[in-house]
Amino acid sequence: MDTHCASREQRLDRAFGHLDVDGNGYAEHDDLIALAARLMAGFQETPESVKGRSLLDGFETFWQALLAAIDLDGDRRISPEEWRLGMVRAFADQPGDFDRCFRPAVVGALALADTDGDGVIDPDEWQVFQRAFGTSEENAVLSFECLDSDGNGTLSVDELVQSARQFYTGVDEEAVGNWLFGRVA
Repeated sequence: MDTHCASREQRLDRAFGHLDVDGNGYAEHDDLIALAARLMAGFQETPESVKGRSLLDGFETFWQALLAAIDLDGDRRISPEEWRLGMVRAFADQPGDFDRCFRPAVVGALALADTDGDGVIDPDEWQVFQRAFGTSEENAVLSFECLDSDGNGTLSVDELVQSARQFYTGVDEEAVGNWLFGRVA
């Protein structure tokens, strides 16, 4: 396995690409709804289901926090520059804010992915989850292998929340969370 990890800027650029679902160069509320729809479709959930509602509520909390923290010009959309600068200032430099703003979205998405309710994500569930983010099958497999640090063949929701925190806010280029979406660079 290639041990090169991407820098925080490269990871943030990848994450911005996940949010800019329509590819217009801005992350907007409709993009987040489209990403949630991809996740729900992949796991055959509806917006009215408990898991679908939890996902949408978590994404809405996340979106409102993003606007408040990093929408510098107040246009209700996030540019790549606002994303990069704002994520560091608002969430990496203020670690408690990650849990308040991101955790509901991460937990909602991962609860959706835990289709059998056993509290862990297996490789098949991980593939579906990653597909919604546009991750290649190869990178999804690599990601799973890297994040499964205890080698038990599953990923716990808590492990994944910690990995998401590392991916989005961490500066340690060797942290396991850097592999959340596979090879970035």
